[in-house]
Amino acid sequence: MNILEEINAKRQQLKGKEKIYAKDGMVIVPDSHDFGRILAVGDIHGNFERLQSLFQHVPYDPQEDLLIFLGDYIDRSPETAKVLQMVMKLKRKYPHVITLTGNHEAMMRHYFQNHSIREPMDLEHGWLRSGGQATFTSLKETYEKDCGLYHELLEFVLSLDHIAAVGEQYLFTHAGFYPKLSYEEQVDDMLWIRTEFYEEYDGAQTVVVGHTPVQCFDRDQHHPLMFRNHIIDCDTGSYLPGGHISCLNVRKMSCWQSDDDDMFRD
Repeated sequence: MNILEEINAKRQQLKGKEKIYAKDGMVIVPDSHDFGRILAVGDIHGNFERLQSLFQHVPYDPQEDLLIFLGDYIDRSPETAKVLQMVMKLKRKYPHVITLTGNHEAMMRHYFQNHSIREPMDLEHGWLRSGGQATFTSLKETYEKDCGLYHELLEFVLSLDHIAAVGEQYLFTHAGFYPKLSYEEQVDDMLWIRTEFYEEYDGAQTVVVGHTPVQCFDRDQHHPLMFRNHIIDCDTGSYLPGGHISCLNVRKMSCWQSDDDDMFRD
């Protein structure tokens, strides 16, 4: 079975049994009508101030809303540990929060398979050349102040899921997927894919992703972008000058955004 067939089969099995089911990185929400709103938060990239300002605008109701983070919480900004801690607290406190992984978390996991926070940075590793230096510094400061919290954050990153299916209408993942392959065949690709997904996906379900800043399609774009083949890109350039972190109300195609700040201006 391909990934869409697998998801549909699992959803049919779970109907009427559980609100949210998660196993092996795949999250199934059998009935989207169990929730008042479905909210998706795009790439954060360590920008804690923007993340805080976003949630000052979002009228989030943890009892009624389903909240989905699309990954890339880390890198490019020195406050990554604060971002991870905030998202981890939301996940632990409220049962209707789904936290997906991004390619930057995958690079970080790969790095710490062979390196320790106690060692000097291995500047030859691809993660550190992709914004990971700021994350390493943030995590090292956390380790020196609170070793227990540091390990909690690493365990949280290891626990992140890969894809979420909400009802029959919506799919959420970091970058996309190959519609003709099974889930198991493409777990890693789902964090990195770009062109093939945008060109090949023709399903009826709406797929909400991050990973590629909307500015890559239109440099003047600052809001989530919907494509004709039912793909919504929710990465609104959180690390770019003039960029934002966006929270998309998926059903209404409306969004809230973080405030402007001076972090990336000269």
